[in-house]
Amino acid sequence: MPESDTPTMNDVMEGLKQLRVEFDKKSPNSEKIEKIEKTLEKQEAKNQDHIKEQKSAEKREGEMKERMDVLETELARSGGQGEGKNYKDSDEYKALDVFVKKGLYHPETEQKAVLRTDSDVQGGFLVPTEMDNAITKKIIEVSAIRSIARVRTIGAKSLEVPVRNTIPVAEYEGEGEQGGDSTSTYENETLTAFRLTTTIAITMDMLMDSAFDMESEIMQDGADSFAQKEGNKFVVGTGHKQPSGFTVDSRVVANARISAASATIGFDDMMNLTGDLKTGYNPVYVFNRRTLAFLRTLKGGDGHPLWQPGMNGIVVNTINGFPYLIAEDMSDIASNSISVAFGDFARGYTIIDRTGMAVIRDELTQKKKSIVEFTLQRWNTGQVTLPEAIKLLKTKA
Repeated sequence: MPESDTPTMNDVMEGLKQLRVEFDKKSPNSEKIEKIEKTLEKQEAKNQDHIKEQKSAEKREGEMKERMDVLETELARSGGQGEGKNYKDSDEYKALDVFVKKGLYHPETEQKAVLRTDSDVQGGFLVPTEMDNAITKKIIEVSAIRSIARVRTIGAKSLEVPVRNTIPVAEYEGEGEQGGDSTSTYENETLTAFRLTTTIAITMDMLMDSAFDMESEIMQDGADSFAQKEGNKFVVGTGHKQPSGFTVDSRVVANARISAASATIGFDDMMNLTGDLKTGYNPVYVFNRRTLAFLRTLKGGDGHPLWQPGMNGIVVNTINGFPYLIAEDMSDIASNSISVAFGDFARGYTIIDRTGMAVIRDELTQKKKSIVEFTLQRWNTGQVTLPEAIKLLKTKA
């Protein structure tokens, strides 16, 4: 059909008006015709708006394409970013290409001026941070010799520990014969408490403004420090103004067993060590975690391992059937080192406490700087009181 013969929307509307006039004269349903007219008018208005939007979008797309063509031409003339480089590989071209194809707010479109959290000056300062309500603390390894030793609390500076060395000798006698005389012998071990101390300084500002109870944290850290230090000295202390460690006690070291092989210990060494201790003691092995890892690899001639897992309940893991304690201050297995102890520490090693932990809060010494000093103190010591109750395994040089 020729384009001139095609009826337009205006022709349709005009025809409807004429029909309405004629129809009003003959039909009472003229209201339906009026509704149809209004619907068609609204549709026509929407169609006109859509046509305008489409023409506008086509115009913007054409303008942007013209700009891109001009930009490409200029870049091609100037050689792009440098010799041997294609201008289409530049960040600017890629950003513009993304902008044209995907719009301003696409994630790939670089934003030069925008408020954001990852840049302080562009708004990062305005974002509040949140602090965890607990301080994550590294593990502090403590040689828990207190858990197996004899612990006494005293009210004086020193404690005298009497030790019976021998008992009377009994002899069989014939009828009418006179029995011999005998008696027990004794010696005395003297334990003197030494002061263990640390001082922690903190500003009043920190005490008042910290998110944590810093006074409580200081007390806890001080207690951990004391436990770590005394555990170390109970193992390797020299005895001079400090506890005497069981691995350096000359009487215990003198009777140490020497391993069969150089710079290592074997299955038989661990077995033979148990035979050095008198029957009647309640022994436990003591070594560090690296030695334990090595001992767990040892197996007997029949293939059974030296280390045995415990069962649920009161039965614990054992080495050669005996319980063990991890004391990190014991030496590693090496040439001429003492890496394993085996003994009844409840009878062989005594720890004395004269006081609990005392705290002195000093706000005066550095008052001009508004610094508070917390001084933590306690008096205690430890010492071998029955040398025969503790046996050591020393690695052959």
